[in-house]
Amino acid sequence: MSQRSKKVDAQITSRNKRNTDILGLESLKNSLEKDYFSDVSIRNSTVCCEQNNLVIELNCALGLHEVLYHIQQGTWGTGQPMIVNKGLTVLSQHLQSIREINNTFIDVEEVSFLLKDCSIIIKKLGPESVEHELDAILSALAENYVYLTRHLSETPTEIFIPVYEEVCSEEHITRLAGPLRIDEKCYYSYWGLYFERDTEAVIYDLKDKSIISGDLNLLNL
Repeated sequence: MSQRSKKVDAQITSRNKRNTDILGLESLKNSLEKDYFSDVSIRNSTVCCEQNNLVIELNCALGLHEVLYHIQQGTWGTGQPMIVNKGLTVLSQHLQSIREINNTFIDVEEVSFLLKDCSIIIKKLGPESVEHELDAILSALAENYVYLTRHLSETPTEIFIPVYEEVCSEEHITRLAGPLRIDEKCYYSYWGLYFERDTEAVIYDLKDKSIISGDLNLLNL
């Protein structure tokens, strides 16, 4: 076996070991598969301050317009009514349970929805930001569908949530005694879109419901 193969095997073994060290992931996986009509994979990425950060990938055999229809009907990702009525997303409810049984803080670094015609990548802005905002982000996606698809003429192949610019940074980014913190309002300012006919990403402005030009930085904490 080559040294490179050994290194890859070691990385996979290490990743799987970290995953198996977290109790309750299988229950989370099963619930997400049911509620989002998806095949789900979950891996553990320890990228920040040694704490557990989950990367969740949902592979769904639906197109973007089909998913948004189900979102508007309340039949995709909503979970049990009793959970929704308490203001908890499916993800948040399970993560609270996982934190309790593992007696440690576990967060979500990224959630990716891999649809038939589009990938939606949602990145962490701060502690618990993805789990708290996931349903609202998906609702915003449904509300902006006509505009971010260029008035239904073209579906983006990738949607990155969020991107930010200096203005957003000045208003919503603060430095405390610890790491950089970004206000969750930035989820609803700018998104990055890729279209097949464009060589570069474009920016969607949620406030003005328009695709704009200009260089914005992809969020990369």
